[in-house]
Amino acid sequence: MMRLSIMAALVLAGSAARAGDIPYAPSADVPDYVATMTVQPSGNSTGSHTRIVTHHDGWVRVDELGTVIYANPAKQITVSFSKDSNYSSVSINRETSTSYERIRAVTKTGQTETHAGERCDVREVVRRDPDKQAPQLQWLSCLTADGIEIATRVSVNGSLFQSTAIVRLERRPVSAEEVELPANLLDVAQWLHFDQPPQAATAVKRPPDFAMHMQWQGAVRALRRHDPWTYDEISYPDGRRTLNIRNDQTGQALSFRAAKGGAFERLSICAECRPGDSLAIHLGRNVIPESMGRTDSVLGEACDWFDMAPGTFDINLSQCLTQDKIPLKIGSGGAWGPREEFVADEVQRRELKPEEILPPSAVLNRSNWDFPG
Repeated sequence: MMRLSIMAALVLAGSAARAGDIPYAPSADVPDYVATMTVQPSGNSTGSHTRIVTHHDGWVRVDELGTVIYANPAKQITVSFSKDSNYSSVSINRETSTSYERIRAVTKTGQTETHAGERCDVREVVRRDPDKQAPQLQWLSCLTADGIEIATRVSVNGSLFQSTAIVRLERRPVSAEEVELPANLLDVAQWLHFDQPPQAATAVKRPPDFAMHMQWQGAVRALRRHDPWTYDEISYPDGRRTLNIRNDQTGQALSFRAAKGGAFERLSICAECRPGDSLAIHLGRNVIPESMGRTDSVLGEACDWFDMAPGTFDINLSQCLTQDKIPLKIGSGGAWGPREEFVADEVQRRELKPEEILPPSAVLNRSNWDFPG
């Protein structure tokens, strides 16, 4: 059976597409404007679509293919909304000093272009460490004299991945309301319904609730299950944090990440996620673990090791599960970093309350994301 590379697909789709969706801006002093642009995926002659960019006071709103993005290019903050008949989600990204895809340098190429009668200068925007690019990604941005991006090119391994160019540029006053973030953006109740009762009982026995504390080299992990909900939070000594909350029956999920030093970096909430919306969701649904043929013991309790990501070659995810499916050891690693192995030092089998699955209030605080209002 062919073993799949999940990480390569997610890195390419996430980094190349997200970086190209919002305009690069040299500063917050770009004038108000509305730009109508043509987006050409993969450099083909067909399949183009329209992107509308509205800018005011450093913030932009981008409307494209059913997705709405609010962003502050100078601050490198992006808020993306997606909705169709099958799923809806919001994703917040803020590039920090340690972000993998942060802007590291901007170089003037000396080239000029003209689009829709507007002249622009081409700059190369270096977003990732040149020594660690896999795949090799290149972003080119063409800016007018007053800092408006009117054309872009994104290349992958030397081949054109996506290009954009303006069809019409309107320099006009734009109201704050046209680019304003929704007031209820971080109201988690509109995305996740923790009071929703589980689906009707089936022949499969409902797994028991539990609350667990785990450790690994100074990092601590809080793992809770209130079926069908799972709460998984990790705090590292250097300030990094991850949080994943998901409902395996409905596809509802929340994923949070803080960088070294504790700076908030990413928050994603799905009312109904598609497989692949995030790595945690992809591995949490529609995957059948495979026995690894070995046993272990933690806190005097036996467990069996299972491969939780069978069929992948760049993800190493395994768990040592009890008979009632409680993971006493969790090992993870692969393409994104060295292997971690968390071991339980406390396990409570008890009925949990829905509020024990809620995210910490700080995660949903607008000021922690540098949002106005």
